[in-house]
Amino acid sequence: MCRVAPMRTSLEHCNTGNAPLRRVVLQGLSALNTRLEADSAYLPAFVHREFASFLSCGDHTRGFGWLHCRACDHHRLVPFSCKGRGFCPSCGGRRMNDSAQRWTQEVFPRVAVRQWVVTVPWSRRWLLARRSALARGVLRIALSEIRRLMARRSQRPDWGHGQTGSITVIQRFGSALNLNLHFHILVLDGEYRLHPRTGHLCWMRTKAPTTEQIERLVERLAVRSETWLARRGFGANEPINEDPEDAQSQIQAASVMGRSAAGGRRARRVQMLGGKPHQLPPRCATCDGYTVHAGVVIGARNRAGLKRLCRYIARPPLAKDRLRIRSNGSVQLLLKRQWSDGTVAISLTPLELVERLAALIPPPRKNQVIYHGVLAARSRLRKQVVPGRRRLRLEEHNRRSSDLLTRRPSEVNPPRWTPWRELLKRSFGVDGFACPMCGQRMLLRAVVMPPATFKVLRGLEAASRAPPSLVSLII
Repeated sequence: MCRVAPMRTSLEHCNTGNAPLRRVVLQGLSALNTRLEADSAYLPAFVHREFASFLSCGDHTRGFGWLHCRACDHHRLVPFSCKGRGFCPSCGGRRMNDSAQRWTQEVFPRVAVRQWVVTVPWSRRWLLARRSALARGVLRIALSEIRRLMARRSQRPDWGHGQTGSITVIQRFGSALNLNLHFHILVLDGEYRLHPRTGHLCWMRTKAPTTEQIERLVERLAVRSETWLARRGFGANEPINEDPEDAQSQIQAASVMGRSAAGGRRARRVQMLGGKPHQLPPRCATCDGYTVHAGVVIGARNRAGLKRLCRYIARPPLAKDRLRIRSNGSVQLLLKRQWSDGTVAISLTPLELVERLAALIPPPRKNQVIYHGVLAARSRLRKQVVPGRRRLRLEEHNRRSSDLLTRRPSEVNPPRWTPWRELLKRSFGVDGFACPMCGQRMLLRAVVMPPATFKVLRGLEAASRAPPSLVSLII
């Protein structure tokens, strides 16, 4: 009797039902919805979509890529990710590595880069998180003051007006997952100027700012920002009209202060902290709650350091290895650095954790990464400044297409995101298309979407079982 070998198949698992974070989110989200229904409040639709996308991240029934190895006839199913912008550790880590790689290789020229960190008063963080236009306005004021200082520190002011460039990441989180909107600005530490005789574009490094100059800068930033906000009806003592039934607004207001907005611990601090005063580092100053720090600079040749800095500012708010599920059902969040009072972790209930995650979700169609100056897309000098890698990306994209697909590659624009396979290889040294059984190259057989996913999964499950033996058939 002819025996048929079972089909060998491996399923890649991510954010499965047994994942601690997914279990906690399910439990906390159910409790939060119950509380909101009792209070006649609601969460915006985009917040519900973010949680639903996270819970379906890595679910094979929502779609997957079907890889096949011709050498050993092994099948591998890779599920789709949620691509959320809020708190998903997997998708946030993917975005972090992709952004760092793209910025260091395709955006930042080989010049020195300085990080400017701008924070606003606690009373303004909720306002800027709720209204993206106001956050962009405060950012424009900060950038204008930075450019003004750099122009005064220029080494050749007689060469005319210079231009610099920057990438800003609007971070909405703090180390304790609280809502803490602030700006990380990577600025080219110099200016591009046209040579007065040849007309060529020349790079000129500016002198490093002193602490006294940073102090004057933050004073002007505080005055200009408060004046600009007051002119738009958001003075320090003016009431702000918000929908009383919008639960995210209430949750964000509580999250800024490190409190809970729902549940039995409502309006109580999640963790009482008694911070000790500390001395500000060099090139750091504060005024009326506004703080500017410009003490981190990366040299022109230190591309590895620049990539680490890019990963730092583009990191997701939550890492899986920082979560611990305790025996009483609470969640222990490990802090990245010890606080001034010695705190190394905070304890949250599932409801409080979901509250903090809901407060961090940004509104849709609002950019969290902003380009300015010569690095902006519509800058006339961008092509002369950024590394020219578009042609190389197109050739690499077509080569990957010819390797992984059976059809002939087409002359189309390369994808904006770096494929998972390349990110895994560059970040962890893992080839995502290597067969787990024999190590040979796997080919993309199909991209399966619902409802075909259920049929394929049932077929692969049946094919993976060996056929019944002759003895069992006789019995």
